[in-house]
Amino acid sequence: MKKIGRNDSAHKKKAPMPTEVYTEEELDAVERHIETNFGTYANVFHEIVSPDIHLDICIIEPTEERSYYMLVTLGMGAHRMNVPAELAERKLERAELAIALPRDWNIHENAEEHYWPIRLLKTLARLPIEDNTWLGWGHTIDGRSPYAKSTALSAALIVSGQVKKGGSNVCVLPDGDEVNFYQIIPLHKDELKYKLEHNADALLDRFAERHVRFVIDPQRRSALAPEDFTDLVMDNAQWHLDTLREKKLPVDEITAYNHLAIYLRWCIEHELMADWFVRQYAATIRAVQEHPADTDLRPFLRDELHGILMHGFFGEEGTAFAEYYYDGDAPSFPSDIDNHALAYFGAEQYFSEEFDDEAYLFVLFDEDYYAAMAATIAQRWDAWKRNSAERKEKEDERPSDVAVAIMQYLNCGRADCALTYFPPMADDDPIMAAYSYAVRRSVHDGYVPVLIVPSDTLWEILTMNAGAEKGAFEDYDFDAEAVAQYREKVLAQPLPDGKTILTERLPMSFEGSRAEDPDDVDAEEFRETDHFISYWDYETQETQPMILAKIPVKNPWEVFAYLPFGGWNDCPDTTALMAVSKYWNEQHGAVPAVLTYDTLEYSVPAPIAEESARELAAEQYAFCADIIEQGAPSMTVGKLAADLKNSNIWYFWWD
Repeated sequence: MKKIGRNDSAHKKKAPMPTEVYTEEELDAVERHIETNFGTYANVFHEIVSPDIHLDICIIEPTEERSYYMLVTLGMGAHRMNVPAELAERKLERAELAIALPRDWNIHENAEEHYWPIRLLKTLARLPIEDNTWLGWGHTIDGRSPYAKSTALSAALIVSGQVKKGGSNVCVLPDGDEVNFYQIIPLHKDELKYKLEHNADALLDRFAERHVRFVIDPQRRSALAPEDFTDLVMDNAQWHLDTLREKKLPVDEITAYNHLAIYLRWCIEHELMADWFVRQYAATIRAVQEHPADTDLRPFLRDELHGILMHGFFGEEGTAFAEYYYDGDAPSFPSDIDNHALAYFGAEQYFSEEFDDEAYLFVLFDEDYYAAMAATIAQRWDAWKRNSAERKEKEDERPSDVAVAIMQYLNCGRADCALTYFPPMADDDPIMAAYSYAVRRSVHDGYVPVLIVPSDTLWEILTMNAGAEKGAFEDYDFDAEAVAQYREKVLAQPLPDGKTILTERLPMSFEGSRAEDPDDVDAEEFRETDHFISYWDYETQETQPMILAKIPVKNPWEVFAYLPFGGWNDCPDTTALMAVSKYWNEQHGAVPAVLTYDTLEYSVPAPIAEESARELAAEQYAFCADIIEQGAPSMTVGKLAADLKNSNIWYFWWD
């Protein structure tokens, strides 16, 4: 929604009205909310003359953790804005505004080049009173002309307040009313036009692509401007040096160049550099090609390339690959560097205070490191080439209606699942990259990642089990409140013993069924499984459309509260799925990883030990008899035990 703003001199003259202020109890609540969610403040810009509301501005100073000022209004919310009647139930009538300024901003200077953000706060805080209107998320305000001679910024976007991690943008007052906290992001004129032609989300996507921050930069270029040198930078060692120095990490500063050197060497070895680069740095290119193990590219990067990797260093194919891989979300070279560090050190040391979230800087820079990363880069390259070839003539595929419905189902109620959709692919490398990155952060960030293949059958199972079906299934309508209540109920209930459930499910005729001793199994028939199989469409030779969901639960077995897909035919119900999964997680580290409407795959840290394989195979037979009874004709419990000794993926399918 467009909001037309005005300079102070353009405001309409109105008759004096009583000053609106918070009650003492409301003021205490709002002040506590600011300090809890934005930061403590010792200084305030107190307003001397208050014609309508008494508007103070809290000054939250920069800290070591937050390198910017945060200015937050205090008093705007005393006025109830004129919110449209259809939005009355959302409690949007009260608001406060915030704006972020760099650490070096002259916060107490009155010159307009320093004062304009404060003036903007004051102007927007009174706009709802002056124009009998309201401000909320996504609204834009056109200032008509630049806010100061020192900047071209001339409009503003209202978004959610940048609160501390885990904080809230809503302050609940003693009487149950709410004050919403919003952030102001100043805009260029073309950004305002783009937002009005599209929407706020589209503009925020452009900001993300161009790394536009919420902290005001008066000299920043428009997110819609053509690319320049800065946009072409893939990586800069200075960014990592700054982190290294700020955190006072006990490593040599040359380590900031490690991963850049690895990527550059691989691209030189695979002839992906631009012709001009090869000519200008011929001696270095020749050294890498002739004596790769003896050529340390880190000093070259530091002294000749100024610590920078740019798209322009690479040829056409090298640039395209870098845009896919170095700049991508999944796969991502920086994330692969972090994944290697996790495998190198182990989870406990990786997340230790010693490394302070920068474990990659501590990995020993040697040939083993390069060889491991070179293999990963080659894997990403092969997958990129294959997917590019297969999808060359295909348009981008959007999520189907049922995929959208399942994503809405996952995020209903108080859920906050981060969701990523993947269209069909000839190579699942991007999917597995995204999954592995999610696994790396899952315990630390408090979620469990699951890959889900959406389908009408799965939709029907999920909504029916949660008691949330509503109308015809093809309409994809559901009762969100019922889903939320179901999750709370399932997560609150005590679980039965998983081993007991498996024992009770084991057929009485087990010993006489297809349960030969493992001794009669031919070693050549062992299956070594280290990859998921249930999401492949074997007719198209592509993956099925898929959703990666980061389920916000503490324990892996609790994902079934969000994905209650069992309880049909011989498939265990939700309680049994959770109990058995808890038992297997505690015994073997098993984690539910892939779910379709009739299959479930678990990931385990390592194949099962030989002495436990037979017992586990019997448990899996009890859990899902179809993997034996309706598996390959020669499949037996003994052969399943042999498979488990060679596999870190467990597969279940119910007819």
